[in-house]
Amino acid sequence: MTADQLGIARDELIAALNELLAAERAGAQVANASLREATSDIQQGVLQQVHRGEADSCKRLRDCLIMLDAEPAHGRGAFYEKCMAITDLGDRLALVDRGQKWVIRKLQALLEVVTHPGIRQELEAVLQTHEINSDDYAAKAVQLR
Repeated sequence: MTADQLGIARDELIAALNELLAAERAGAQVANASLREATSDIQQGVLQQVHRGEADSCKRLRDCLIMLDAEPAHGRGAFYEKCMAITDLGDRLALVDRGQKWVIRKLQALLEVVTHPGIRQELEAVLQTHEINSDDYAAKAVQLR
């Protein structure tokens, strides 16, 4: 596919999608590892929701890369180590939410330029998931501490 078909240079889009994929993979792994430390139903619920959203986002981003005939990266972002270094689960969840907001900003910027309908649809779904998860965190932030 060409930049005319995508609205952005193919290599630039692939790099952005792989960066997001690594971040999503890290987020899914943080949520999964943190579930073992959850001490309340509300923490477990938020972590399960985040894990489901991150796993679904990984699939959607891989699908976008496959649409571009690109090999999805297999790495995990440094976000995992940064999060897991935080021993207090409430503080870790706050960082996870900041990660959700980072993804939201990245997706919004991509959606300003990406024109390919199939890729846009997947990116919009990932964006919606992150907006819902971040809004849910904000509504429960006090209880998650």
